[in-house]
Amino acid sequence: MIEIVNEYTKFGPLFLVDEEHYAEFCSYLKLATYKKSDFFLKEGEKCQYLGFLKTGFMRTFYINDSGEDVTFNFHFDNNFFTDYESILCDTKSRMNIKAVSDAEVILLHKNDLQKLYQKDVYWQEFGRKMTEVIYLGAKKRIEELLYYSPEIRYNNLLTENAQIFQLVAQKHIASYLGVKPPSLS
Repeated sequence: MIEIVNEYTKFGPLFLVDEEHYAEFCSYLKLATYKKSDFFLKEGEKCQYLGFLKTGFMRTFYINDSGEDVTFNFHFDNNFFTDYESILCDTKSRMNIKAVSDAEVILLHKNDLQKLYQKDVYWQEFGRKMTEVIYLGAKKRIEELLYYSPEIRYNNLLTENAQIFQLVAQKHIASYLGVKPPSLS
């Protein structure tokens, strides 16, 4: 279910917006609720929204050539998420983004973001800051895969959100860490 955001306390993506632009920004936002197992995005669809997870938990994954479900990333409260490649290139996504728990998500449609960019330099800077947050999250994930052992990735995940082990199936955590489920045990 998606509804228009009329007023919000300052949180999430709104921390990037000053008071002068706050009401204008809110006029473009929508609040969506996702039930556990609902998809935000399915492979083969074009991503239309930038999402900010107000509450809940989401998982980005893909199906590899062997038909295995591989977790690319987890998204916790107060995090941006999207398939930015799909948005930038206007291409079909190769990723799935799915709710692991019930979730409230603030949405900004990609066309509305473009409208804001055209209005004022302020919004271009906002977009740059938001893109930097998304980029740094992706870079962190890539560096974990390249530089750290599965044990260190496990400890980092535990530190970042200990409750993940109660919310997510062991097989998804194992695929995120790059190990087989028996190794995680």
